[in-house]
Amino acid sequence: MVISLQKNSGRKRIGNNIAIVMSPNKEAGDTIQNGGNEQNIITTEIDSECHGKKLVGYRGNWYDVTNFAAVHPGGDVINMYVGKDATFVMDGMHRFDVLKGRRPVGKYNITRDAFGEEMNKLEKKLRQEGYYDESLVFSLGKCGFTVSVLVLIFTLVNVGFSDYNWATRFITGFLLALFWQQSGILMHDFMHSQGFRRRKWDEKIGVFFGTFCFGISARWWKDEHIIHHSFTNTVCYETGFVDPQAHEDVWAQNEKLFPWHKDRFSAYLVKLQHFLFFPLAVCAGRIGITVDSLLKENRRDVWVAWFGHVCWVTILLSQFSTVGGAASVYITAALLQGVLHIQLILNHYCKRFYTKEEHHSMDYYRAMIEANLNITCPVWMDWFHGGLNFHHEHHCFPRLPRNRMREVSLMIKKICKKHDVFYDECSFSEAVLRTLSNMFHKSILFQQKYPNL
Repeated sequence: MVISLQKNSGRKRIGNNIAIVMSPNKEAGDTIQNGGNEQNIITTEIDSECHGKKLVGYRGNWYDVTNFAAVHPGGDVINMYVGKDATFVMDGMHRFDVLKGRRPVGKYNITRDAFGEEMNKLEKKLRQEGYYDESLVFSLGKCGFTVSVLVLIFTLVNVGFSDYNWATRFITGFLLALFWQQSGILMHDFMHSQGFRRRKWDEKIGVFFGTFCFGISARWWKDEHIIHHSFTNTVCYETGFVDPQAHEDVWAQNEKLFPWHKDRFSAYLVKLQHFLFFPLAVCAGRIGITVDSLLKENRRDVWVAWFGHVCWVTILLSQFSTVGGAASVYITAALLQGVLHIQLILNHYCKRFYTKEEHHSMDYYRAMIEANLNITCPVWMDWFHGGLNFHHEHHCFPRLPRNRMREVSLMIKKICKKHDVFYDECSFSEAVLRTLSNMFHKSILFQQKYPNL
């Protein structure tokens, strides 16, 4: 990576981070090597007191985050952007005025390739023309639909319909799975602050749908999701970092994940991953995400909401005449809700992975297009996918409401075609086949690379 610095500027490494410092030995136009790649950031001015400080770039300004990094609500991910331009990541996770009132300590210019420049212009257009503004009617409508499904379930159970025979129990289980799936998608929307654009209230609603309704820790999920958007499909061998939502202990869908699977048991699972993928995602998905999310959770509002979840599920199942009937409904719902886990996986599992250095050296938009896959479907099926079928759009513009994604996808396709950037999309069934094929080939590659495991 090559960083061009103004006269009297330089940098040094602090731990695993890069901080900009002053150095009288550097001349204008000099470059400093970092990993052999090239980054197009040119610092134009910087305060003299910034020796050894942690600086993060946002919209052409350097900000000192030395003291703030330790208490950053989004966690340690901020340290991975020290000395880097974090504009797109910050815009995707924060309000556009997030740094209002903070004084910049320096300035920089960043040059992008033609594709990145045009995508940047598109982002500005979307912001100026109100594409990020959520429709209150749409938000209330999708919330109302989801809650109405739960009301319907309780109604069917109370009138005895759900306890009539295996078919009615299956219908009830299907509706419960649909409620959980749509609640999980609403958690995703609100934790991205796509509801009322007020983080405090959006997070409370996110906890309601994610924890009270769906049954996992919504705050744990958001913590991991912030990192996922910041470093999609990214690993760092030096620190042991890996995108937490693109890695599981039971499979390795990319060769960059192989170093995490060198113990014999994990290696054995990787060899069988193309067989285990669907059974584990569907059968163990709900249990796995629930346990993972609550294992280290210590936030009170999450536990209160989860206790509420346990209570309403218990009340619902207690109304069946037999334990077998209640169990069949819950198991059916848990298995069918596994479709959501498949939905979340397909968008990334057959796509490119990066090292942290590769991630930082690439244009943000190009990296997001390369690391994602869209799922094609009719307009009337968008509600089912909850906008996750438009993953290019979601990762390029994370705060874009899902009701605008189909429209924006046409704009991105046009830009990709113009600059010969591959815009990957396929049907749900083809995405499944591609993922399974990738799992199989990576399993073979793993066995060739580690024949003794």
